[in-house]
Amino acid sequence: MSVASHQQPRATRARRLALVAAVAVAAVVIAAVVSSSGGSSPAPATPAAGGSAPTNALFTGIPEKNGVLGDPSAPVTITEFVDLQCPICAETSRTTLPELIRDRVKTGKVKLDARTLQFIGPDSVRAAQVAAGAREQGRLWPFLAAFYAAQGQENSGYATDDFLRSVAQSAGVNADEALAYAQTDAAADQLNEANSEAQTRGIDSTPSFVVTGKDGKVHVVVGHDDASLNAAIKAAR
Repeated sequence: MSVASHQQPRATRARRLALVAAVAVAAVVIAAVVSSSGGSSPAPATPAAGGSAPTNALFTGIPEKNGVLGDPSAPVTITEFVDLQCPICAETSRTTLPELIRDRVKTGKVKLDARTLQFIGPDSVRAAQVAAGAREQGRLWPFLAAFYAAQGQENSGYATDDFLRSVAQSAGVNADEALAYAQTDAAADQLNEANSEAQTRGIDSTPSFVVTGKDGKVHVVVGHDDASLNAAIKAAR
């Protein structure tokens, strides 16, 4: 397996982290973080009641199963490693992913997967647990987008059940079921597996993208860098 890295200066384009692999079943390990985002996240907004039409419209007609968005037979897989509290991940969701979804996922050229890491702090953990519940309902990607749209100040305690319930509802997720699933060992396993995979692949910042073609070659793109991501997709075809 070959790994090609395309990196922007991480001081402005990515969020640095240190990850420790999970060592026990259902034990989520939060690692130390060194922030290079250069500022705090905005105060949380209230997700739109009854759903966010622009956000949900982006995903209309695209299948999602087990967190994979798009045609299962798409030749290129892009796995995004995120922390829901990461402001650069939120920026990427607003600026990079819509075009990628419209031009490549909806056309069957690419499928998207996600790994929700939890290195920033307790709000990251709780958000990732509920995201696991959204994933079970085939609504992970709308949930991620809705969360980013209402992202609050890091580790301010904003990721309450009421906040997460509103995010879930705006993403078309059954909030009660997602919150219940968040408490299960299966949800904890998803978080542990994401941490372990990040460590195995040497992922040390968010967002990071692992682009894999049918030949199994892997291209790693670190940070919010459209040119590098497009180059990796082209190389993976």
